[in-house]
Formats: sequence, C-alpha cells, structure tokens
Amino acid sequence: MRMLGKLVRIVIAGLVVHAAFRAGTSAITYYTFRDELQQIGQFSGDRTEEQLRARALEIARQLDVPVEAEQLLVRREGEHTYIDASYTAPVEVLPAYFYPWEFRINIDAWTAR
Repeated sequence: MRMLGKLVRIVIAGLVVHAAFRAGTSAITYYTFRDELQQIGQFSGDRTEEQLRARALEIARQLDVPVEAEQLLVRREGEHTYIDASYTAPVEVLPAYFYPWEFRINIDAWTAR
C-alpha cells in the first residue's frame, strides 16, 4: 500500500513537471516573438508597413508562432511604429489534453531612423 502511494505521488509530480515544461516553452516563444517585434518596430527605418508586416510574419514562421496575417497589424504614426498581434497556441498541459492559451502583443516603438 505504501508503494502505491509513492507511485501516485511520482505520477502527479511528473504531470506537474510536464505541464510546467510545456507552458514554459510556450511562454519563452511568446517573449522571444514579442522581443523580435519590438526590434522590428524600433529599427524599421524607412520601410513600409507592408514590409514590416512581412518581416514579422517571417519571424513568426521561424519561431513556429501560429499567427495569421489578419492577426498582425502594423501602423506608423510619425516616429512611432505600432505592432499588434494575437494568436492562440495549444499548450499540452496533460498528455493528450491541450489548453488553448491566448497571447496578445502590443508594441509601441519609437522608430530610429
């Protein structure tokens, strides 16, 4: 009986570690993508909004971020570049159980020219 209790605790601990690893991986991807979008906004120079949007979508593909073109908005006003993005990533919190985690990014970058 004592062995069964230990086994249950080990299984529960394993599930917690699994969920933490999966959620952590998704969070790291989010922060990396957000930082890349910040860089795109800050160092946009004289690029057009469409060129910036294309670059942001390229970065999303490289990082495997499931953002669609219509979920990524880029606009420039004076010396500011605004980038808004949202996406939902399925995070495997338990084996074969996925939680849809929604991520939102709002960048307001002063543009260095």
